Amino acid sequence: NRRWVFSANRSFPDALGGAPLLERFIVVVVDEPTTKLAALTSGELDFAGIQPAHATFVERDPNLRVVSYPLLMTYGIVFNTRRPPFNELRLRRALSVAIDRDELVQGYIYGFGTPAHGPVPPAAPNYFPITRSLTSTLPPRARVTFELLTVGSGEAALEQMVQARVRSAGFDLTIRQLELSAFLARVYGPAHDFAAAVLGIPGDLGLGYLAPLAALAGLDVPSDPAAAQRMFADSLPVAFLYHARGLQGMNRRVHGVTMDLRGELPTVQHWWVQP
Repeated sequence: NRRWVFSANRSFPDALGGAPLLERFIVVVVDEPTTKLAALTSGELDFAGIQPAHATFVERDPNLRVVSYPLLMTYGIVFNTRRPPFNELRLRRALSVAIDRDELVQGYIYGFGTPAHGPVPPAAPNYFPITRSLTSTLPPRARVTFELLTVGSGEAALEQMVQARVRSAGFDLTIRQLELSAFLARVYGPAHDFAAAVLGIPGDLGLGYLAPLAALAGLDVPSDPAAAQRMFADSLPVAFLYHARGLQGMNRRVHGVTMDLRGELPTVQHWWVQP
């Protein structure tokens, strides 16, 4: 479970794309980001998913380039509408309005993403633009206290940026970092024991993820994609933060590479390595 080695099938039918140009394609499992980055810069890896903070470092290496491409991955704060305080729409709106999404995109993911005001990235099929501008604030001197769940054990930079921004709008949130299994148990378990939680939301081209996402918050959405997106805008079961972009460091010796909404490998049969 540390690597997969794929060998070219030279008899693969031309009608289905033909034989790949590569002889072998090896996928190696490297969990630690700095180890992965070191393997990329040393030439041990030809590709590596990199963190936004490492993009400038990779770009300075003449043997490497950065590949950025659209993803179906949106980050947001899911509200539990089944219980206070976020069973009140006005509070969900007030918190969402208080978040500075441009600040998150520039300060947290270094520009490798776009601010999100809905669940579907603009580049995705069936995206429905919402032009409505909602404003909402708490009454003067009102304070709302709640716990924000997240996964991890580090400094929680994203959550701290949100925390600092919404404090002036009347929200006092406590960041609670949990190990993944504990987070899943509280958010997805039958008790739904959370007020709000930070989620990375993987999407699909058919937008089948919209109904389960709304159900997690305690609401139902229509099956029609446009109507579902309008419901998310009107009812705000989620305060969407940003649409992420994929980010890969790549050795320049590899050619023919295109990455897009389909993922990293849709054109792998056309990749070739310069001798």
